[in-house]
Amino acid sequence: MAIPHSDARIHRTTKGAQRIHDLIVVASERFLELGFDAVSVDDLIATVGGSRRNVYAHFGGKEGLFKAAMLHVAAEMAKPLDALVIEGRNPADVLPALGHSLVRTALSPHTLAVHRILTNEGKRFPDIAQAMLNASYLKIQDKVAKWIATQQGDAPGQFTDRLSAHVLAEQFMSMTASHVKLLAIVGLISPPLHTSEIDTIVGNAVCTLLQGATVGQRTVKAQSG
Repeated sequence: MAIPHSDARIHRTTKGAQRIHDLIVVASERFLELGFDAVSVDDLIATVGGSRRNVYAHFGGKEGLFKAAMLHVAAEMAKPLDALVIEGRNPADVLPALGHSLVRTALSPHTLAVHRILTNEGKRFPDIAQAMLNASYLKIQDKVAKWIATQQGDAPGQFTDRLSAHVLAEQFMSMTASHVKLLAIVGLISPPLHTSEIDTIVGNAVCTLLQGATVGQRTVKAQSG
């Protein structure tokens, strides 16, 4: 029995979409491992299937494939933090869970590989580097900032409104993730960290954000930002 034309077209479309997805996944792993120059489109096609013509028609070239692959990686990196429910919850409940997720994400093999490729290729492909940041780090920072904005006020346990929500979000993410990621990149620590080590990092960051680091009620003028 012949396959109806419409069903055959859907089958081809579905198969083609899956092949494109597989190509992006394989390309992302190769680019992270080898860098942009060492990856060959022909080698990727040999692994996944398809044709050079279709790859160039879909992505516009190797750079377009690189962008799609890196945005895929950025989206995967952001998934655990995207899934974290923080809306409507108070800081004492949210910050420890958020901090743990930030540290684990920062120390994941993909995150460290992305940092290396951004260091090596960021100046060469600034638009791609910016798009990756927008899809991962800055996306999560915006999510945290929007939540912080709902928790700012004068009541005990609320965040100060003398600093912008985006500044507070950036500072918390830096205290939890940035330093420990740097230590991992230069080889001074070896992920994964023990839960107790993450507890210490996150606990210190939560304490600093919620209680500050000075004694008394002296007001320090905040810088704009």
